[in-house]
Amino acid sequence: MRIDDFERFSRIAIDKATAEHKLPTEPIPILTPVKLAHLVALLAAGKENIWYNSGDWGTVREAVKQMDHCECLVCKAMGRHSPARVVHHVKHLRDRPDLALSIYDPDTGARQLISVCKDCHERLHPESQRQYRPSKPPVTKERWD
Repeated sequence: MRIDDFERFSRIAIDKATAEHKLPTEPIPILTPVKLAHLVALLAAGKENIWYNSGDWGTVREAVKQMDHCECLVCKAMGRHSPARVVHHVKHLRDRPDLALSIYDPDTGARQLISVCKDCHERLHPESQRQYRPSKPPVTKERWD
């Protein structure tokens, strides 16, 4: 699938999720100024994984997955079905840390968090795919790959 087609389907998925305007059944945590300052400090230090392991994020993540019935919204827009494993920030966390726990963007009303499968999340974030290079040349010429 071409990148243009994938981007179109991801936009369709976000638009459909926004149009449905579902609300979580459980209360979700609020991003207080203290939590926001902590998140900004973690992002500056490159330790956003600490945020993603926090209880607040876990609660919001599960609420979003429940709203989307644990289905990948991008695959659903393409006519496929796959289970959602990841909750994606439409506006990246580094760009808009104030929307870290917001399911909907208060400025536009569009969905900010959507459920996606691992493959779709990797396509949405191609920059995060690590390219491993060997640190040293092989010891022998014999290779098993």
